Amino acid sequence: MVFTTRLNGICFLLLFVLSQGSAQTATVKGAVHEMNGNPLQYVNVLLLNSSDTSLVKGVISDSLGNYQFKNIEKGKYIISATLTGFKQSFTKEFEIISGAGEFDLGILNLRNTDLQLKEVTVAAKKPMFEQKQDRTIINVKNSITSAGGTALEVLEKSPGVSVNRQDNSIAINGKSGVAVMINGKISYMPADALIQFLSGVSAGNIEKIELITTPPSKYDAGGNGGYINIVLINNPYAGLNGSYFLTAGYGDRPLGAAGLNFNYRSAKINFYGNYSFNYNHTIQTSTAFTQFARDGDVITNNSFSDRDAIMQVHNLRMGVDFQLDTATIVGVLLSGYNSRWSMVARNGATISKNNVMDTTIIMVDNPEINHWQNITTNLNFQHSFKPGSVLYFDVNYIYYKDDNPNTYYTDYFNEASKFLYHEVLKGGKLTPIHFQVYSSDYKTHVGNNGVLEAGAKMTLSDFTNEDSIDSLSQGIWVPNTMLTATYLLKENIAAAYSSINIRPNDKISISAGLRYEYTTSNLRTIDSANIVNRKYGELFPTFTFSSKIDDKSSFNISYSRRITRPTFNDLAPFTIFFDPKTFYSGNPALQPAIANAIQAGYNFKNFNFTVSFTHETNTIDNFYFQTQRLDTVNNIVYLSARNFKSEQYLTAGFSLPLVVSPWWSMQNNITLDWRQIN
Repeated sequence: MVFTTRLNGICFLLLFVLSQGSAQTATVKGAVHEMNGNPLQYVNVLLLNSSDTSLVKGVISDSLGNYQFKNIEKGKYIISATLTGFKQSFTKEFEIISGAGEFDLGILNLRNTDLQLKEVTVAAKKPMFEQKQDRTIINVKNSITSAGGTALEVLEKSPGVSVNRQDNSIAINGKSGVAVMINGKISYMPADALIQFLSGVSAGNIEKIELITTPPSKYDAGGNGGYINIVLINNPYAGLNGSYFLTAGYGDRPLGAAGLNFNYRSAKINFYGNYSFNYNHTIQTSTAFTQFARDGDVITNNSFSDRDAIMQVHNLRMGVDFQLDTATIVGVLLSGYNSRWSMVARNGATISKNNVMDTTIIMVDNPEINHWQNITTNLNFQHSFKPGSVLYFDVNYIYYKDDNPNTYYTDYFNEASKFLYHEVLKGGKLTPIHFQVYSSDYKTHVGNNGVLEAGAKMTLSDFTNEDSIDSLSQGIWVPNTMLTATYLLKENIAAAYSSINIRPNDKISISAGLRYEYTTSNLRTIDSANIVNRKYGELFPTFTFSSKIDDKSSFNISYSRRITRPTFNDLAPFTIFFDPKTFYSGNPALQPAIANAIQAGYNFKNFNFTVSFTHETNTIDNFYFQTQRLDTVNNIVYLSARNFKSEQYLTAGFSLPLVVSPWWSMQNNITLDWRQIN
């Protein structure tokens, strides 16, 4: 209680400081006219970075031809103006400096298309990878290497990223605690669904992907790997605009994708959406080996799994923003996906005693379905009090449902390959998941060179998992009570944060933040209460420093503290079959892991070098070094996640783009990893 009182005092002080700040940003304004002096309405006016012509903001001119961009940071820019029937026109480069206040560009004249205008050619092109202060940016749009691919395939080619399709995990710089955001909004997607979702997001709908390895304090502290932020294409032009794509190919089996995106923008309304469909037919194979001693004998298991799998993913996203006045915007967003992974598998195992064949187990034509459904609704509000001071409110309801039925047809043979008996098992896992997320953020400027942010957030979640195994006996399904149960998990996280970003000069940027999160977590069954019942609070500081050495090179260093909470699958002690002799089960004793990480990076032109070191206590490992519980009576290996005492990571990454010829460019990524486990 004492700590809470002090924290509230800190937040009050920060909010007081927020109200005292003065703007360091500028307002850029101007007007668009015809050559005869008449004002032009509904002109698409774009504010672009002069260095690479990347879009900063887009607006539409009013009935008097006027336009205005608020809260523009220091930097060099150009303005582009386009309207049907007129030639595109550009302003000269201009620079915003500290304390500029208001920057009036005057009148920009557009010529009719039947008049001659010297063509303006913008030759700058964004590199595939860009290293920023706290993140790596992958510019997916217009990348020929990403054409026809998916978000997951783009990530597989990205520096520092490793994708493991076998255990459905993604790691950044060797750390697998990764969360996903869509346009800056956290998806709260379960780890089981992450790979399937990214496999269904077409690269044709993506503007860029941000790998945020040192997330600022405004983001949740969960996950030691950071965030993947997928920024979808946004069309800033007035009227109705859109695009579509269609791709097909053949790998192990056929694959293809199709989709479209649209945008309708007027002076007060922006209506947008996109849809995509992905189909992927693959062959998946794996093997396993275990050996142990029992009653003086050496028992050896060799097992295999051959899967013929088909994945079909539908993604839909639609939203509308209403400009209530010059300072207030209200938005509504609806999104969802339907992912169906279906496969027929052939599994088997051979059991030997003292290197002599004892038993053979064959599972043929075993069907399994993993069907994920999601719907997300979002209501957001934004109000600007003065240039650089903005208040945000965000309300989300998120629903997931996983239906995972499977059937196992198993034949047993003796050492002479003589048939012994036939067994049929039916498994099911039904998991509905609910999230409610409420957040508020306030951002303002302090002095001429500071940006201060503060906010609060509440996340309420509950999971239900119905897990069952039935065996077929004389035509009747008989429940296996040892492997059948319903688990319920409730987890609530309350958070508050504050951060400041200071630019002492044009070359140096410093940011620091502090976040506090208080977690309550309870896991139970219908019959057993408080299998897990925890309440704990943690502080999470972050710090970044960035220096621009010259026009070609820069340096950055960062520190962050993160938490990895056990997932529902890690905790709940239900059973998942890998093969006839290997099962996976949860571990209710798992504790959250805390990681401290430091990262440094150096950029020269388009060449990037990064090195990071992480020390984590209570590391949760759920695949490579799982706890093995051996049932020597039934000859079954049970795997489950466990806590290590600690783990250390050291990662170095190089991004080396090369232009071989005007028609041939290469992107080379080298990653070196070192890991020590205690």
